[in-house]
Amino acid sequence: MITSAEVRPGNKVLHSASGAVATVIHVDNNIIELDCFPGSIQCIANDISGIELTRDMLRKLLFSNDTEPNRWSGHGINLEKKPDGFYYGLRIEKNRTKIKHLHQLQNYVQDFYALFREADHSLNTSALAEIEDLIH
Repeated sequence: MITSAEVRPGNKVLHSASGAVATVIHVDNNIIELDCFPGSIQCIANDISGIELTRDMLRKLLFSNDTEPNRWSGHGINLEKKPDGFYYGLRIEKNRTKIKHLHQLQNYVQDFYALFREADHSLNTSALAEIEDLIH
């Protein structure tokens, strides 16, 4: 379950009712506006879910795991997939960030660049145009 505090404009999520991949346009308290082709809709956080990361998705997002099967690198960051099924990277907050969904990775990359590189950088998800095909 996603909370409205977890999502940001630009995040890719699943609209639960339709099963469509959508982009978050705006978040206002518990109301989330989604860009669902051909238009936009408003829903509450309970109406959306995360898109689980897959190896194919990470590759299309220009991450590689050439050296070790559970270690991924790309966009200046390193991730390690642990036995619990979550990806972990450099500690940004007090607690280590658990990354299992695409929107969490998008936020992690953005936070990493804001904090450590003092730059605005977003994960380019345009390579995931066929994202429905990558959801397993």
